[in-house]
Amino acid sequence: MSFEKFCAKCGKTTDALINGLCAECYLKRHDLFDVKEIKIERCVKCQKVRFKGSWQGYSDEAIANEVASKVKPMHGLDQPKIFVELSPITDNDFSAQITVEGFLNDVLLKQTKPIEFSFEKVSCDPCMKLVSNYREAILQLRAKTQEEADAMFEVTKQLLAGEKAKDSLSAAVKVFSGKKAYDLWIGSNKGAVKTARKLSKLYKTKIIVSQKLIGQEDNGKRKYRFTYCIKK
Repeated sequence: MSFEKFCAKCGKTTDALINGLCAECYLKRHDLFDVKEIKIERCVKCQKVRFKGSWQGYSDEAIANEVASKVKPMHGLDQPKIFVELSPITDNDFSAQITVEGFLNDVLLKQTKPIEFSFEKVSCDPCMKLVSNYREAILQLRAKTQEEADAMFEVTKQLLAGEKAKDSLSAAVKVFSGKKAYDLWIGSNKGAVKTARKLSKLYKTKIIVSQKLIGQEDNGKRKYRFTYCIKK
């Protein structure tokens, strides 16, 4: 003789029981997951976000992954899967539908919860340096005519924009213009070098490099500021 199994709460007949309850009744009494406090810093200037100490370009996928990392499935849930669906409320505020599914006592369970969170508005270290006119290099543009100098300057701005997408310090903190010439203070020496090399290749000219001792690092290593001159 076989006996029918039924939910002790609602009376539903089912073989899929968890501690005597069907999936629906079990989920009314238990949470499949908890969500830790979500703290995501976003730079108010460059809009990059910080994950695990590293500043990265903003993307919905990266935000969703960070939210998912804060989800803690209940103890004993087998093969848990986490899904996050973001919905912006404002530029700084989000709602998210978090869904977790997994097996408990061989019964597939699925639960969804809504949460809301906001970015913490901060200034990243590179942007703070740029505001204080921090510079590791100077990029000098020299041309035969003012028209050529202006054209070189526009190209240089485009090249720096590409470098800044990878390194926030690769930006001109100050620009000085003169007769057939421009001087740009660049936050990142690496960004300045890469830009100078591209300009040198584009205009088929050599880079004139000079350096100035400006101090030393904490480890005693000498610190220099470099100047790269592109003369057309």
